[in-house]
Amino acid sequence: MIHARPTPIHRTPLLTLLVALALLPTSPQAQTPPPPAPAKKHPGCFVLLDLKTGEQKRNDPERCAKRLPPASTFKIPHALIALETGVVTDPAATRKWDGKKRSVADWNRDHSLESAITASAVWFFQGTAKQIGRERMKEWVHRFNYGNEDTSGELTGFWLGGPLRISPEEQVRFLARLYRGELPVSERSRETVKRTLVQSPDTAPERMKRLAGPWPSGAVVSGKTGSTSTKEDGDVSWLVGHVRSPRGEYVFASLVTGEHLEGPVALHAAVDELQAQGLLSPLGPETGAQ
Repeated sequence: MIHARPTPIHRTPLLTLLVALALLPTSPQAQTPPPPAPAKKHPGCFVLLDLKTGEQKRNDPERCAKRLPPASTFKIPHALIALETGVVTDPAATRKWDGKKRSVADWNRDHSLESAITASAVWFFQGTAKQIGRERMKEWVHRFNYGNEDTSGELTGFWLGGPLRISPEEQVRFLARLYRGELPVSERSRETVKRTLVQSPDTAPERMKRLAGPWPSGAVVSGKTGSTSTKEDGDVSWLVGHVRSPRGEYVFASLVTGEHLEGPVALHAAVDELQAQGLLSPLGPETGAQ
């Protein structure tokens, strides 16, 4: 019997090289993912306070100590005052819209205290300011040790661009007292306002959606924006709030000033910074504000 001899395989030098490369063990270095992009630098002031340890971080001491009008972030103490004075007894009860058309569509309807905070409806709080009155407003702002405590001028606008001013560091100190239960208000008032500030993915208004998550770390963020303009600093954009995450509980203030700011600039800057601090993600580097 004749056995056929197998035909030899002739490999070109290039083919031999490719086969050899394919058989090489995979380099561990090749499997390492690229490093994360560096965190965006906050364009203004960012202050972060650990409620458990009291440790405070800030990125720019000079900017973070400068006082500016609180704008709609004042709705936090304003709501507490309205509840404590009895001007508002039921935070869910609606007040009839005065019928005046305003630039923000969501303001042009009836509002409760809760919905007015969410929508940042100025007319609602101008009405409660009149009911609270100058003397009681002055007394409560003093009790809160809120900024420069100046409530003079127009009663319905002293917080928007008028004499009342507060620094980011003072905002954080006020919020720390709120969330630690140290303000001279009832538990009911405190819990009502804290609940209204929570940003839920299902209920947050469009401008707050990025703050609401949902976050993979299970974090819950509360916050209030504010915006105004001043002759000295141009446009002013605020976000102040609270974050609870597996890393702990913190209060923060984000402030950006400049010309022709568009949208909630301070909100986006705050989210970037909170992510850089590792508070809005499963794991994160200890970077950002110092």
